[in-house]
Amino acid sequence: MRKLTLTLCALAVTLSTALYAGLAQPGELAPEILDKTVVINGETMHVVRTIYKNNLDIKVLAKDGKEVWRSESLGMQAWDFNLNEKASSLEFEDLDGDKIPEIIAGATIGDVQSAMYVFKFNPKENTFKAVNFGYKGYPDMGRDFMVSDIPAPEGQNLFFINNRKIRALGKIYTADGAIPGFYYFELKNGSYICEKQEPVPPAPSEKKK
Repeated sequence: MRKLTLTLCALAVTLSTALYAGLAQPGELAPEILDKTVVINGETMHVVRTIYKNNLDIKVLAKDGKEVWRSESLGMQAWDFNLNEKASSLEFEDLDGDKIPEIIAGATIGDVQSAMYVFKFNPKENTFKAVNFGYKGYPDMGRDFMVSDIPAPEGQNLFFINNRKIRALGKIYTADGAIPGFYYFELKNGSYICEKQEPVPPAPSEKKK
C-alpha cells in the first residue's frame, strides 16, 4: 500500500457548480466549500460543510465529488474560532508541525455553548479522526472537542494562542458561584491537555472601582 501524504494548498481551480449541485439533500442547506484544499496521493480534495435539520457536519470530497470522509454531527450551526488572528469556522492548518494539515471546525452545541473540533488524518486507516481534549489529572474527562460555555464575538472564546496552545473562555465554578475564566490547552502527544485555568482579568475601568 502506498503511503498517504497530505499537503495544504490554496484553491487553484474554479469549482464546477454542476459538480456540487446535487450535494445537498432535502431539508439540507446549500453546502459551503472551503477555499482551501487538501491533496492526498496527488488527488485534490475539497472540504464541504452542510446543515441538515440543525445538524452540521463536514465532508472531504474528491475532485469528482465522491465522498472520501464524513464527520458525525458536530452541532447545530457553524461557530467561529480564532486562528492566526482571524475568525473562521472551518480551516486547514498544520498544528503539530508534521506537514500534514488538520481540519478545524467550530459549531454551536447549545443555546450558549460552542465547540471546536480538530480532525487529524490517519494514513494507516485512510481516514480523519478527532483529536482528544483532556484535563491534567482527570483522565476520565476527555472528549473529542473543546467547549466554551461563554460566547464571544470574532471567535475570541475559542482562541489559538499558537498552533500548539489554545485558550477557551468558560465558567469556573467557585464557592461563590460561577465566574468567567480562561482554560489553557496545550498539544502534547497527540492530545490537547488543559493544565491551567484562571479567572478573566477585570477590565481597566473595573480595576479602578
